[in-house]
Amino acid sequence: MDFRNRDFLELVKLTRVRFDVSIDEAHDLIFADAAMRRLVAWRVNHDPDCRRQALDDIRRHGPRARFVRDGDRLAFRKADGGR
Repeated sequence: MDFRNRDFLELVKLTRVRFDVSIDEAHDLIFADAAMRRLVAWRVNHDPDCRRQALDDIRRHGPRARFVRDGDRLAFRKADGGR
């Protein structure tokens, strides 16, 4: 599957429009899918832009962040991808 950063951004935009939700709520809906969580988990550990965004989430939200550091890797804080 060839899933680029801009594809994820487009998915977030479409989800916001379709469900009339905020960015965070769109992420909640997207990350509710196990396949998307696996894809995002892989990308935050292999794509510098995705990693930067996940680290920014950690800085901005602290203990409520979606992601946590696990050694050199980043992982979802909760199994369901939520906050």
